[in-house]
Amino acid sequence: MENNNQYRGVWVFVEHKGSQIEKCSLELLSLGRNLASELQVDLSTLVIGNLMGRLSEELMYYGVDVVYVVENPVLERYTTSPYHKITCDLIKEYRPEIVLFSSTPIGMDLAPRVACELKTGLVAHCVDLKIDKGKRQLLQICPYGDYMATMITTVKPQMVTVQPGVTPLPPRGEFKQGQTVQIEREIDIGNIKIIEVVKPEKADMGKIEESDVIIAIGRGVKNMSLAEKLAECLGGILGATQPIVDAGLLPESRMIGQTGKAVRPKVYIACGISGAGQHIVGMKNSGLIVAINTDEKAPIFKVADYGIIGDVSKVIPALIAALNR
Repeated sequence: MENNNQYRGVWVFVEHKGSQIEKCSLELLSLGRNLASELQVDLSTLVIGNLMGRLSEELMYYGVDVVYVVENPVLERYTTSPYHKITCDLIKEYRPEIVLFSSTPIGMDLAPRVACELKTGLVAHCVDLKIDKGKRQLLQICPYGDYMATMITTVKPQMVTVQPGVTPLPPRGEFKQGQTVQIEREIDIGNIKIIEVVKPEKADMGKIEESDVIIAIGRGVKNMSLAEKLAECLGGILGATQPIVDAGLLPESRMIGQTGKAVRPKVYIACGISGAGQHIVGMKNSGLIVAINTDEKAPIFKVADYGIIGDVSKVIPALIAALNR
């Protein structure tokens, strides 16, 4: 895919459950609309599934110019082979200059395969996207250790996966706009078939990305029950850094950061967390950030609205006592 000047437009790959658009894809529409406006091109979406009429119409309330739809009963659930072939074929045919996926299990399965076949690059787990208008290049911003790196793909399409939760949801418009393009394709389901969908026996019932209050714990917390009591007092939920999850103290669904969840609670209390860049990426958009740490130079204080320099084993009981008065 040699001539970059032949590429125009921004595409979003839409994930869905039945006729419901996944939240992560709505977030991509917000980013995609901004990018398309800066480049003065159309924002398009790719929807693959079965009976997608209602979902296609709903997308038009979010500033989408064109909804490309591929429908077939065998596409009702995501499987790698047909979704990969359809996505590659349509990108080759319509040549969008930017293609956005979510950093979800589906996005991280599909996007690398598509990028490989198209012989282009893929930047994963982006937390922000900007445009260099002069060069029509996508500036792909993602964590790199304790720093934020800006990556550039010099060939097109420019493909990224975006961390869920880092972008506000777009407002739903009052009126529909845009058009739907129905695409017929012969479907080869490949060698992978869904035999049965099995739900985990022990699911973590607390959805951290939906909580208004998060008490996040790091290696500085030696007594987890204290953090649990504080969360109970505030009607919140426990979150964790990667070392806490790696130690088996909390499930992976509670991990916050680049390789975990990105959260936007009203209140975020960081207990014993130094504030590595990969963690900060996942919580920096919180409404109110309170940090508790013995190290006054800890990076977490740079993003905190309020900082408490002290031992969490003493500070948390004092907070609980104050809340119970």
